[in-house]
Amino acid sequence: MLSVLFLCTANAARSQLAEALVNQRYAEHFVAYSAGTQPKGIDPRTIKHLQAQGLSSSGLRSKTITELEQDIQQQTQRPALFNFIITLCDSAKQECALLPNGAAILHWNLPDPAEQQGLALFEQVFADLELRLAEFVRFNHNPQAALQIEPIDVFKQFSDNTRLQILMLIEDEQRLSVNQLCTALEVSQPKVSRHLALLRECQLLSTTRQGQQVFYHLNPLLPEWVAQTLSTTRVANPSYINQPLTRIRQPVNTQLQSQLVKQD
Repeated sequence: MLSVLFLCTANAARSQLAEALVNQRYAEHFVAYSAGTQPKGIDPRTIKHLQAQGLSSSGLRSKTITELEQDIQQQTQRPALFNFIITLCDSAKQECALLPNGAAILHWNLPDPAEQQGLALFEQVFADLELRLAEFVRFNHNPQAALQIEPIDVFKQFSDNTRLQILMLIEDEQRLSVNQLCTALEVSQPKVSRHLALLRECQLLSTTRQGQQVFYHLNPLLPEWVAQTLSTTRVANPSYINQPLTRIRQPVNTQLQSQLVKQD
């Protein structure tokens, strides 16, 4: 079970909403806590909005980081250690330097709904938290399930045009052989093979053999953030590999045309 601490100034609204969201929607993977650098008590509208969303406010209370750590230690007989700390305002962001090292830290600077009248800003902040937390859980709920690839290694591969095109072509076509990539990129077999070796070395690509042919495909154990980065790059740049794709598909198109002529 992974633990996450939500930290803001008053621990009155944003961090309480986040704590309730995680503990009631993602309890399979996470246990959430919240605290404030200057806690002022829970805003009654926080409770009201949680109830409107079908979430319980049971167990929520406004507290300092020290009080939270004492509570956790009493309950678990162990020091309070968090896998993740997510700060929800710029003021709380500065407090991270005072917390024990080891936690992965994120900063989401959300407006404080307690500072405005009514529920409109509560609704906005809650919706924002829903989106952010869904993405956070998606990428972090099981860190051991996928390969551990450093971001610098991924973006080194993306920074080379040939390797980026290879990745985008394979993402598009699912699997390709060395010969197909040579045709698509109009480069020599040794050059393509060198690039493929680098992509396999950093575990972005895997291979399967079919008869005498070796096909390259994306590693099925890729972390989801890597796969999504590649997919987003492809979707956001639809013409980037137009010409290479045309060269790959030209033999297929020619063969289809020949078959149609024979049928006529």
